[in-house]
Amino acid sequence: MRISHIFAVSNAALYAYKNMKKRLLKIIKIVGLLLVVLCAVLIIVILQSENEKAVINKYVKNEHLPTIKADWRGTPVDEKDRFVNAEFPFLPKVTDMLKWQMGARPQKAEKEADTKRLEIKDPTEFLSSEADGILWFGHASFLVRLNGLNILLDPVFGEPSLITRYVTPPSPLEKLPKVDYILISHDHRDHCDEATIGQLTAKFPGAKILAGLEMDKLLKDWNAANAEIQTAGWYQRFALPEEKVKIYYTPSRHWSRRGLFDTNARLWGGFVIEGAGKTIYFSGDSGYGSHYRELAETFPKIDYFIIGIGAYQPNWFMKANHNSPSEAFQGFLDSKADLLIPMHFGRFDLSDEPPSEPLRLLKETAASAQAADKIKNLQINESLSF
Repeated sequence: MRISHIFAVSNAALYAYKNMKKRLLKIIKIVGLLLVVLCAVLIIVILQSENEKAVINKYVKNEHLPTIKADWRGTPVDEKDRFVNAEFPFLPKVTDMLKWQMGARPQKAEKEADTKRLEIKDPTEFLSSEADGILWFGHASFLVRLNGLNILLDPVFGEPSLITRYVTPPSPLEKLPKVDYILISHDHRDHCDEATIGQLTAKFPGAKILAGLEMDKLLKDWNAANAEIQTAGWYQRFALPEEKVKIYYTPSRHWSRRGLFDTNARLWGGFVIEGAGKTIYFSGDSGYGSHYRELAETFPKIDYFIIGIGAYQPNWFMKANHNSPSEAFQGFLDSKADLLIPMHFGRFDLSDEPPSEPLRLLKETAASAQAADKIKNLQINESLSF
């Protein structure tokens, strides 16, 4: 056989091998893509069927804590042991999420053109003082100081994962002199950050964590410093070792989930803090409902009403979980509180409205009601003293 013929056969074999390899890789890619699509479809089907409806089956509470509302049966739970909103039962639907993400965004251009951002101040003066007051770290993170006790609300410091940010204030962790209580309204990542909780419990091992029912099972996995964790149902008062403050857990209209298959496994809510002659309400995340009116019945004198005003667009999707600015103002009126402090806007990008819209609309709503003096908006790291 001639050398040229041998080379020709070898080249043909090599060419055939390369073609076969390409076809095999293409088949593997197609099969892999089909498997990914199939898994995604199965997950959507499972989640959709799991979240089709919630029927209240029983009422639960922490039997070791007092319930402060005389006619309150407890926090509603459905037949699958999921917590349920008392007034507006809600389960998140994957199809609604896809409809939002794939649908039209009428405010897209306006949002992209909105370059106004919250100012980031230096919190050192307030943190190093002993004055009672409220300091806003941005979004839903606050420090409340009453009777010398430092109480953190939904602390999320630094750069939490999986969340798009408008601004990134530096973590105040090194400037915090002490922390007595850490209050966590619910398990969503913009309110409950694993890294922040780990850092706080490591630096302040004596800090006590207060949260809703079943949150202890999640927090214990993060709690390297073994801090004390206490959980409550709605309208229950936490058992605190000192009488300097009283802290209560209150209803909100929301939901919970951190993974794919733990929808409403942990309770969500707000807090009322009483001390030093002041009463402070913190809403957590919530849509509008009668729970604001019931606050006035349970707590006749609320001095500071801290409530979310952002993440409300598109309204058809967000209404069940987040107040619009006008709804937040109506909730404030319902509660008969003295002063409204807005939160949940300007730091994280969670929805379709432009970042500066929530505060502007809130101020317009208050002005039209001749109540502009009832709004006290803070910049990030800004504080007010009592």
